[in-house]
Amino acid sequence: MKKPEVYLKEYFQKISDEDLKYIHTRLDQRIGSDVAEVCEFFSESKEIDKWMLSAETSDQLYDMLDLVHTSASKEYEKRSGAEAFAMQR
Repeated sequence: MKKPEVYLKEYFQKISDEDLKYIHTRLDQRIGSDVAEVCEFFSESKEIDKWMLSAETSDQLYDMLDLVHTSASKEYEKRSGAEAFAMQR
């Protein structure tokens, strides 16, 4: 099995801008049902779902979500920077 950082990076590179923004915003704010909705969203990805199911404690799950947020943020910033650059042209 790949390291989580690797398959998260690959996953975020493949998803749509809209889905990436959704995940980034939800994990950035973590208001109300944001965490539950992100977990539900990731149930669609077998690899990420399996990884998240391996959490033995809530602390481990939140550490995983922090890693997901970090990875999503990097891709979001990368795409946002490319869009801003394209708009300047």
